[in-house]
Amino acid sequence: MTTNTLTEIRSGTYTIDPARSTCRFTAKHAFGLKPAHGTMTVTGGTVTVATDPARSIASAELDATSFTTDDPRRDRDVRGPRFLDTARHPEIGFRSTHCRLGPDGWQVAGVLSVRGGSCEVVLDLESWERAGDGYRFTAGCVVDRVAAGVRGGRGLIQRSVRIALDVVVRPA
Repeated sequence: MTTNTLTEIRSGTYTIDPARSTCRFTAKHAFGLKPAHGTMTVTGGTVTVATDPARSIASAELDATSFTTDDPRRDRDVRGPRFLDTARHPEIGFRSTHCRLGPDGWQVAGVLSVRGGSCEVVLDLESWERAGDGYRFTAGCVVDRVAAGVRGGRGLIQRSVRIALDVVVRPA
């Protein structure tokens, strides 16, 4: 896998393969108790790799109703109106605004849309590799859930939620 260069990736537009892509998250209890790990389904998106990697763009959609952890009661609560409110906001979206080469590799900055609100996030591209006629990217970020509009659980859940993406793209 490679981390610091995108120049070896063929320029073009790629679509996310939902069947081979995952979104994992970790949220910690405010009192340092056992962290909650879970997943959400990646439903689609695109990655357009420009000849100049800094001009590349990306978008992704997640199915908020697919939120799942090891606790069905917690899952119902988080999908409910106090947290994600998936009945009214079934999708979570990301749209990049720019890419940049940082000291530790490439970063994709953009806007995360959750629950009818939005906040800025920066994804750190951790690795990439060839995957058939496309590519597999892994990236991660920390989201301030309160800034993103998920305000429930104050005093119970830490504000920071760690997101890990494993996304496979194929030519559009």
